[in-house]
Amino acid sequence: MILNDAQVLERLGVPGAQMLGAGNEASVYVLGPDRVIRIMKPGASLEQARVRAGLLGEIAVAAASLPFRTPQVELVAELEGRIFAVEKRLGGSTVAECLGTLHGEARARLVESYLETASSIGAIPIDRAKFGPLFGDVGLLAATWNGFLKARLALSATTCPQELREAVRAVAEIELTEPERGALVHLDYFPGNVLAEKGTISAVLDFGASSIIGDARMEAWSAVAYLDAEISPMARDSDRLQAMDWLGRNGLLAEYGRAKNWLAAYWSFAIDDAALMAWCRRVLLGQAGGSSLPRGR
Repeated sequence: MILNDAQVLERLGVPGAQMLGAGNEASVYVLGPDRVIRIMKPGASLEQARVRAGLLGEIAVAAASLPFRTPQVELVAELEGRIFAVEKRLGGSTVAECLGTLHGEARARLVESYLETASSIGAIPIDRAKFGPLFGDVGLLAATWNGFLKARLALSATTCPQELREAVRAVAEIELTEPERGALVHLDYFPGNVLAEKGTISAVLDFGASSIIGDARMEAWSAVAYLDAEISPMARDSDRLQAMDWLGRNGLLAEYGRAKNWLAAYWSFAIDDAALMAWCRRVLLGQAGGSSLPRGR
């Protein structure tokens, strides 16, 4: 019998540890004042967990000069088939939590910091020869940005709900401008994966299976797209308008609509995430729900 999370925590001597968050890949619990434990979902690969730990170490060193922190793994281990990692605990509250309490200028400053931090992730010097995932399915690696974009959507089209398949394949035929060089892209940068202290971003969490080498602008486009109501219900239309204005001020509006469509087509594989799937359906099929603000087309 596979151990559940509670049994893993009990075996490790921390029964009833507080859960900090849960995602498609893992659940995170408090291990002490300065440590957390990330318990991977059943079926996770020990080898891939070690590769992820190495990547996080590389990112942490490369990002040392930036004003925000990134995760660092101290231990990767296996307990009766369950993979877990012990990581340093990063201080702060999620941007999602902060948006539930802040108002006025303080709120606007936080949204600005969230957007500016997204645009700075591409400056972290992680160099690879090809575009695509930093670990995982190496078959998706491509010599060009558009080569990866098409290959990734071809994969999503095989696992997405039937009613989205035609739309996903249609988006795959739309090209984005090729960047001069590849850059680190988190691709899962949304208010729940970003921490803030004293009104500014203090840490970016959960670099992982979605992280790629791609066009640095995709980070900014995704940060704005993920403010939509289905994904970030704590965000307000004023936050979304601020984000669209920020895209305009930074010359990023022209391709935003195409990038957002690609993101929705990409995430269409995440059938277990009801909120994310509602967003994918609205963006790809125009179904009602969520913010009615323009998508930047």
